[in-house]
Amino acid sequence: MVTPNIDELAGRSLLLENAFAQQAWCSPSRASLLTSRRPDTTRVLDLRTYFRTSGGNFTTIPQHFKNNGYRSIGIGKIFHYNVNASNKGDPPSWSEPFIKPNDDYFSRNISWMSVPQTQLDREPLIDTKVANEAIKALQKSAGKAKTEAEPFFLAAGFFKPHLPFIFPEQFLESYPVSSVKLAGNPYAPINMPEIAWSSWEELPRFGDITELVNSTNPPLGQIHSTMPDFKTLELRRAYYASISHVDHEVGRVLKELERLELSENTVVVVWGDHGWQLGEHSEWCKHTNFEIAARTPVMIHIPGVTDNGVRSKALTELLDIFPTLVEAAGLPPLSKCPSTSNNVHLCTEGLSMLPLITDPESASWKSEVFWQYPRGGWYEGTHI
Repeated sequence: MVTPNIDELAGRSLLLENAFAQQAWCSPSRASLLTSRRPDTTRVLDLRTYFRTSGGNFTTIPQHFKNNGYRSIGIGKIFHYNVNASNKGDPPSWSEPFIKPNDDYFSRNISWMSVPQTQLDREPLIDTKVANEAIKALQKSAGKAKTEAEPFFLAAGFFKPHLPFIFPEQFLESYPVSSVKLAGNPYAPINMPEIAWSSWEELPRFGDITELVNSTNPPLGQIHSTMPDFKTLELRRAYYASISHVDHEVGRVLKELERLELSENTVVVVWGDHGWQLGEHSEWCKHTNFEIAARTPVMIHIPGVTDNGVRSKALTELLDIFPTLVEAAGLPPLSKCPSTSNNVHLCTEGLSMLPLITDPESASWKSEVFWQYPRGGWYEGTHI
């Protein structure tokens, strides 16, 4: 994929090549990452449950930095944003009201769309708006940050490549039709238990896919029944273009950080909340425990520490980000959570990843990671 800005950042970061989400679904993954607790602790397994009412009144990453004198700013998609899942962005986490730009392009009519520049000049895409707000926040924070009067914690959450795949038309040019290939393994694993399968219900909600579902035999979503090749290639190309669009917006924010002379003392983390299936194993979207759905990009740039780039194949998890950021910022390390921590406001079920900078394949690093996906719901006192 064409991602020059993220690639450049990765070249001067700790790049975690085997990082995994705790659940391959937006809200559960984000609640876990932002509290450093596993889904069994947050009890968030869907898009409707708020961790503060289901799991406990946990201190989040931005809240912890706010409590330690940082100006905490949230923009875009950080927590899953609705009334039920986060009370509209989890207000206790931020120093000021959370910013969620309007998405004027979202539609269930089609699964993807390329937007010409003439239209974008009139109405930007939502991730362009997120980048615009992040740049404004950096400009507003720069003065006090430079004098160390008030450091800042800025979370800029880009929405794409979430469905529908909507992006500026220009990014299709990076992916000629002839360059886009089908998934290398379009078959479900042999002897796969049926409970491991997801019928990828998210994608058929879009009009162009609904038409295919109604005209395909056996119905799309059944084991070994996947998209026609033409639609698979369309969607893969659109997904790649969406990622290049987000890379462009990430680059705009990083360039502003440098222009403001803040890049030499600002830790930068890029992460995704889960992986994605584009026809591999005949699956689409997330909602499974397959590795491709749970594995996610994570990179951490610490000025003066990771400038030459460090790549690690060590097994890591998104809940490791919280203790890593705390240590990188020079704050006191987080305590390890007890076996039952629902009444403990601040602790971690993860590990700081800073030791991997000096020893990327450390033999003493953890040898296992865990992710899960619910089939049926929450059962008190059990693991799913």
